[in-house]
Amino acid sequence: MRVFVLGIVACLLFLGIEANAQGFGVRSGYQVAYTNNNGNRIGDGLGHFYLGAFRNNKLGIGSLLMLHTGVEYMQKGHRTDDANFRKMDYLSIPVGLRTKFGPMFAQVGVNGNFKLSETYEVNGSDALTSSNETNSFDLPAHIGLGIKVLIFELEARYHQGFLDVNDGNKNSYLQIGLAIGL
Repeated sequence: MRVFVLGIVACLLFLGIEANAQGFGVRSGYQVAYTNNNGNRIGDGLGHFYLGAFRNNKLGIGSLLMLHTGVEYMQKGHRTDDANFRKMDYLSIPVGLRTKFGPMFAQVGVNGNFKLSETYEVNGSDALTSSNETNSFDLPAHIGLGIKVLIFELEARYHQGFLDVNDGNKNSYLQIGLAIGL
């Protein structure tokens, strides 16, 4: 039920009809996720793809400042080796402000991340229990830069979690990808 309600909210945010819509599109790329505890990284990064859609809406006159929203699928976690890792699948709803400087843009915002599933393996065995499960919600802030050429955007975004998602652990991740405006 929670995922259903989340899906409806995401659709309303993303597909909301606005007279000042600047455009929408799809994005995909590579992401490296880390888990940190008190500033110490746990294991190595977990590499994975991310995939999503976005919408830009003008704020005010001109296109200098835009509200940037969307919905994305991604994985977070960490990996020591193939037998020792934790990965979580998330549905993310980013909301940010974007400003343009010619073909370049900068963006800041927050993401509401909702966990869809989780896998935790220690020495090749399932170690996930109700007492060590990661929280179902994460709220990282993000900052990013990009450049737009025709309908393509090359972008990089860094996300830092501020919520304790599991026994002092916080998520962080770097995304580098390509977006196509439709």
